[in-house]
Amino acid sequence: MDYALDLTIHGLTVSGGKVTEVTDGVQEMIQRIVIAVHTHLGECYLNTLLGLPWTDEILIKNPDIGQITNRARAYILSIEGVTKVIQLDITLDRATRAMAWTINAETTSGVTGPFQVTS
Repeated sequence: MDYALDLTIHGLTVSGGKVTEVTDGVQEMIQRIVIAVHTHLGECYLNTLLGLPWTDEILIKNPDIGQITNRARAYILSIEGVTKVIQLDITLDRATRAMAWTINAETTSGVTGPFQVTS
């Protein structure tokens, strides 16, 4: 049986029956940032201080986008290899509760974008 699957998610590419991982350069830094954006505070049992406060500050009735942006900027800067956040724009669709992130960061591997993340 043949499954024709071409997929890229969080730095893993599945194509032609093979899985390829991003391991260096700007693409790795984008992968690190995307994973960080999707990590909930306390989710990682090895370090419960990692992540964004999704439950307490983001997934609430009237989230403060300015506060979320400031917290996210500081968190992205804490990622190993990120030296500067050039751009961070977060918009919230209040009807669907979807967030659109536009991120551009300077890293030790180069400038990452800007690139889009949805959550």
